[in-house]
Amino acid sequence: MNSGPDHTPTVQWVLFGFRGRIGRKSYLLAALFMILVQAVVLTQIIATEGTSTSALWGLAMLVVLLLSAWASLAMAVKRLHDIGLPGPLAICLLIPAISLFAFLFLAVMPPSKETNQHGPPPFPRDD
Repeated sequence: MNSGPDHTPTVQWVLFGFRGRIGRKSYLLAALFMILVQAVVLTQIIATEGTSTSALWGLAMLVVLLLSAWASLAMAVKRLHDIGLPGPLAICLLIPAISLFAFLFLAVMPPSKETNQHGPPPFPRDD
């Protein structure tokens, strides 16, 4: 068992790391951040439609979507760790028929209050 987290809690770790735990609030805030980034890029695609920069924004959207998919899996794994469930269940987010239910499950399930193999609870008030 770990006596503490083996990571520094940074935005990079929250979005792209697969170790440790995150609480419900951190999970929802990170998901909101990803949605906002996607919305900004989509707005630029619409605003530049028919111009020479439209293709660049399309490429930017592809990159953002790939990074968002990775971040969604990383956050889901850490959220599952916080609940006390195995990380590989995050694959449920990739199944369209159940992805919304999986997201809502991760967003509302209370954390495990005890330290587990993935470390202590992330923040005492971030559940």
